[in-house]
Amino acid sequence: MKCALGLAAALSVVGCGESTDEVGDKYQGAVDATNFDTKFRATSGTYRTTTAMVKGAKVPFFNLGQVATERKDDKGAITTAGVPVDEAGRPYLPASRVSATSYDFADGCRTGKPEFDFRNDLYPETEQWPLFTALPLTVTGNTTPPVLPLVKVAAWTGTGGQQCNAIKDAASLTKGAFGGAAGEGTTVALRAIIDLTALVNKLSPESTYTSKGGWYRGLQLAYLEGGAVPVDEKGNLKVMDGVLVSPPTGAPASETPAYLFAAAPGEEGWSPVVRLRTFTATTAKPASSYTGLCVDACAPTELDLATVNRYAGVLFVVGSNQ
Repeated sequence: MKCALGLAAALSVVGCGESTDEVGDKYQGAVDATNFDTKFRATSGTYRTTTAMVKGAKVPFFNLGQVATERKDDKGAITTAGVPVDEAGRPYLPASRVSATSYDFADGCRTGKPEFDFRNDLYPETEQWPLFTALPLTVTGNTTPPVLPLVKVAAWTGTGGQQCNAIKDAASLTKGAFGGAAGEGTTVALRAIIDLTALVNKLSPESTYTSKGGWYRGLQLAYLEGGAVPVDEKGNLKVMDGVLVSPPTGAPASETPAYLFAAAPGEEGWSPVVRLRTFTATTAKPASSYTGLCVDACAPTELDLATVNRYAGVLFVVGSNQ
């Protein structure tokens, strides 16, 4: 008998039983998240949401962690890896630093078993999940590049006749086992591989957003889709401005740090990659009193970005308007 954990966020159950006859790459089980970088691990078995204030509204999101700015010695050698900064001290992230690839299937696939039974089936045969070439494993050493929840997305064509989820390994795909070929060019997206066994909280009571399924070397995985990240004319990822407002020293325990973002999911200016600044509130105007960010013309409860010049690095977030 084959036994595996089902896609926790999508099914909220564990399926164990006999699968349909296997086609294509051999099913190797589920990805073990034990050695994932801490940014990708669940807290006490659950991925919880955080909220940011955007134009007076609370916007829930999943916090996929922060990468601080890199540090260099007086000779320009990196002593602590991170994201680079420009002449003005602002963090940025070159698209060239995205190393992992995720293969999507532009031609779809051929349906196998038409209905997924979580009690007996290991995975659905009605869609082809993307293939990943790397896992977000913990790295060691101060100068080792940090793990990023970003991938280069490549579209693979010519495999529409293959049974859905028969392809489970990027290596067999690229070696020609299933035919087809990669399309020209790639895009960048935030796809954060997470613990398949953990619970993923809803973004809101009405939200339909959930994690998705994927494959790594025949291993089943789950990931949070954060969406495409455009690249600017300089080859850097387009970022969204954000500020983490901290309470002042001596503030009551009820005062907690507050995120302020420039846009909400689905709006122009939204990006899952946030250029994060930090700001300390005052007793007279606590962190909880801010309702959003502004430039020049500001309401009394908004924080003027022009006055905040302390940068912390880059924050990765997943949000949705669904």
